[in-house]
Amino acid sequence: MTGAITDLSKQAPPEAITTEICIIGSGSGGATAARLLAEAGQEVVVLEEGGDFVGPQLTQRDGAMYDQLYMDRGGRASHDLSVSVLQGRVLGGGGVINTCDVVPIPEGVLHHWATKYGLEDFAPERFARFKDDALGDLSASRIPESLINTANNKLRQGAEALGLRGEVMLHNRVGCAGLGTCLIGCPINAKRNPRMVALPKAIAAGARIFTRARAVKIDKAGQELKEVTVRTLDPDGYHEQSKLKVRAKVVIVAANAVASAQLLLRSGIGNEHVGRNLTLQPQLPIIGMFDERIAAFDGIPQSYAVTEFEEEDNAEFGLWGYRIEAIMGTPGIVSSLLPFSGVPGMEGMAQYDRMAASLLLVPDAPSGEVEVARDGRLTIHYEQRTDHQERLRHAVETAAKTYLEAGAREVLVPTRPSLMIRSAREARQAQQLAFAPATAPLISAHQQGTVRFAASERDGGADLNGQVYGTRHVYVFDSSGFPTSASSHIMTPIIASSRMLTTKLLTRI
Repeated sequence: MTGAITDLSKQAPPEAITTEICIIGSGSGGATAARLLAEAGQEVVVLEEGGDFVGPQLTQRDGAMYDQLYMDRGGRASHDLSVSVLQGRVLGGGGVINTCDVVPIPEGVLHHWATKYGLEDFAPERFARFKDDALGDLSASRIPESLINTANNKLRQGAEALGLRGEVMLHNRVGCAGLGTCLIGCPINAKRNPRMVALPKAIAAGARIFTRARAVKIDKAGQELKEVTVRTLDPDGYHEQSKLKVRAKVVIVAANAVASAQLLLRSGIGNEHVGRNLTLQPQLPIIGMFDERIAAFDGIPQSYAVTEFEEEDNAEFGLWGYRIEAIMGTPGIVSSLLPFSGVPGMEGMAQYDRMAASLLLVPDAPSGEVEVARDGRLTIHYEQRTDHQERLRHAVETAAKTYLEAGAREVLVPTRPSLMIRSAREARQAQQLAFAPATAPLISAHQQGTVRFAASERDGGADLNGQVYGTRHVYVFDSSGFPTSASSHIMTPIIASSRMLTTKLLTRI
């Protein structure tokens, strides 16, 4: 069978498609499964709600790219608008719009999952080969010194002066030109992401991929032949146009922890665990303001991390503590995170080339929930826990001291009211931050949980093979199954997990 990418906004869809395996979502989990299954000779159809954007189609323009590459145009948020929930909606998924951070699941977390949650296949000795294969898929390498820009070096300079442990990160770029627009896609295709690696291999092996194809419901989940109702979208992905059915013996849902749970709930599939145990891993930006020109928008946005306070083997939670990572975005997202508007906002952005920013990555305990109303409306319920607030305050104080040590004249904490720190003594004011709802620009880019893998239906929404409880060959192969935070970045964990689950599936079909 000949594989291909078909844009259903431009080509009339058939009334029905029949296949052995239907995969919903084309990101790290779905693309990996599609490749391995197709290469094993299985008939595979992949459904992707977003469009296909590669090369010059990734225009480096904020408005157009957030509109086309992100779910809800980048405007998705938790129920009280406290956390911005960033999800990809594009062929290739989050790997198209991330900053190429390669962070495998730490061995301590794998051991935690195996012992506390009974996920035997995630035990370090069993999972090692899948982790290694995932690193190979990504062409993972340590970021070379020549590509560490001034902003990242400022964070490293301050950390080393304070005696804090840190690391130059791994990434999945090959041929990077340092354009700095990773968050809105790479126009020179330097990211070795699912769109550039797994999906072409899947197509070469015969997989059929349909874009602008929104899966809205799965029927007959307990029968041999399932039915997926699909709505096609217009070329910009704004409106539903027509409908078709995809019939398949095996359905793999890999649409992101939020969207996968949303689809299962809309379909009435699964037990009471579906939609629960959501982790958002909320991150807070912090900005060092310098007198010298930093130009953080030139080069790799994220190449150095302070890991001094990160725990990888916390007895109760696995991944815990916090991590500080240098970052930079394009003007649109940066301006949206500053706590100013009008003239003060313009004055703030006038200092764009003198900013060195970091994200404070603070893992959270599973505490959120995805809810779907009768009318289909999605709500992400999430409240920041006290332990998360405490670690975030500590992270703010540490990051502020780090930037001041590196020569920043002041450090902006973009809360409302804003906090400006000009000395190590003033950094203690971080302990007074209240983090009341919608007063801090918290960002979630690593949603996990919602269909937790578990050995018993009593403890989770899917079994150890990823099969949703109460179904026949309906699976989740993405971060939905993770019982706690896998790592500070989840592209690599999802690829490795999907490799493991797909390998097991091939022994049963």
